[in-house]
Amino acid sequence: MKRYQKFIKKGVNESLSKVPFHRKAPIKRLSMLSKKLIPKSSTHIAVHFVNSKKKIPGYSVLHKHDHDEINLILSERGKITYEIQLEDEVYKVTSPSTVFIPKGVRHKARVISGKGIFVCIIDPSLPCIQ
Repeated sequence: MKRYQKFIKKGVNESLSKVPFHRKAPIKRLSMLSKKLIPKSSTHIAVHFVNSKKKIPGYSVLHKHDHDEINLILSERGKITYEIQLEDEVYKVTSPSTVFIPKGVRHKARVISGKGIFVCIIDPSLPCIQ
């Protein structure tokens, strides 16, 4: 094995129901980076593929993290409708957009409908915004 080959991994299919604070939903999820895949990494990256013309029921509950979180909603303009609740405020967001969730902020998110990708990134090694 080459010296850095252990740092190159394929994404792993993972049901949303296996993720804390989430339930099963018609969304394909790939875990791209986690301690399970690369034990030396503290970063979490998951890519979610959405293709739904119908409204997708809620699949997450309010929760918070000890680290900042970034959600990237990626698709052609307006092709995905996404809902994010930050504490008691609810926002509808369309693609392409970025949602920054500061550490300690209770949140839940869901794709309402559309076709595209959203990416969740949590990196505890980055300094948190205070």
